[in-house]
Amino acid sequence: MIRRMAVRYYLYNKRLFKKYSFLLILCMVPLLVGGIRLLAKEESGIATIVLCLTDGEDELAARAVGELTEEEGVLRYLRCDKEEVARQMVAEGEADAAWIFTGDLSGSLKEAAAKKRVRPVVQVVERKDSVSLILSREILGAVLYPAFSYGVYEAYVREDLGLRDISEEELRQAYERTLVEGSLFQLAYLDGGQAVEEDFSYVQAPLRGILAVWLVLCGLAACLYFMQDEEQGVFSRTPAARRLPAAFGVCGVLLSDGAVVLLLACKLAGVFTLWQREVISCALFACATLAFCNLLRLLCKTPERLGSLALILTAGMLVLCPVFLNLQGFRAVKYLLPPYYYLLSIHNVRYLYGMVIYTAIVSVLCVLVFGWRNRSRIYRN
Repeated sequence: MIRRMAVRYYLYNKRLFKKYSFLLILCMVPLLVGGIRLLAKEESGIATIVLCLTDGEDELAARAVGELTEEEGVLRYLRCDKEEVARQMVAEGEADAAWIFTGDLSGSLKEAAAKKRVRPVVQVVERKDSVSLILSREILGAVLYPAFSYGVYEAYVREDLGLRDISEEELRQAYERTLVEGSLFQLAYLDGGQAVEEDFSYVQAPLRGILAVWLVLCGLAACLYFMQDEEQGVFSRTPAARRLPAAFGVCGVLLSDGAVVLLLACKLAGVFTLWQREVISCALFACATLAFCNLLRLLCKTPERLGSLALILTAGMLVLCPVFLNLQGFRAVKYLLPPYYYLLSIHNVRYLYGMVIYTAIVSVLCVLVFGWRNRSRIYRN
């Protein structure tokens, strides 16, 4: 039996690789992964900030600009030496904002710290406010905060405590002894596992979700192939009662190929996590997709209806599943879509069990709908 199944798997795969549409579907993945890898290597960010340092001798301003440009993050930085040029770049849309460091930044921070109030020390030029620019100002504040914090500490010790004779070196040593080293937060996922740092840019982040939607489209394409074969009489010698297992077998071959391609694409694109979790999640996702697509095939009845539904389904999965954003609400609809379970199962083992239950329920529905259609056909005949 195992040998017979292996032979059938080989023959089904051989038929698939003779279909130009199937080869086109597979070629979409390397093109997508290659394009995203090229984009990830380019300079990119959710906002472009012009850093204008008008006084090159300002040590604190130069250090702040260097810290911003050296750190890899979600912002893209450009350098500029003239305030007029920086303002013009924002006005012409070449940049989203300009941060202009004018005057003595260290002195401005010390003056603000001595008066115990937060005062503007950097000119920020923006055309319009947005969420990304709000985030950028938080990043700027985080870079300037250590100098401001030390200024508040120094003013408190010298003025409020009256220790004006203490040397700068002693004051700095006492301040640095109280600093907290390392991160204040420890990341963990809902299943109790420790967070593994994922070294990929925000450009690569939606790739897994896009590939998950692609695998569902592979399942729908497999169902369309099966429906076309039925119409052409390829399965005429297969008894009607065995058409559902035959459909699962034929579609499962294409989905198994797609699952392997998905795993390889995640690995090559740099979004791969632990291989045990990846393989288990992908295998369960392929099974859930197989049952889901066959249920749609039985409900749609014709290739034309199934093809029309594929467009609507793709748009729905891109919006409702956590591909780009994890939207709140619509939970009842999300639970009907296989990619929703898969994308969350990578870091939450609860959704692995959810995929098992989902696959079992949808498979039972397939059997019930298939039996109801067969009985209806017998009664009509």
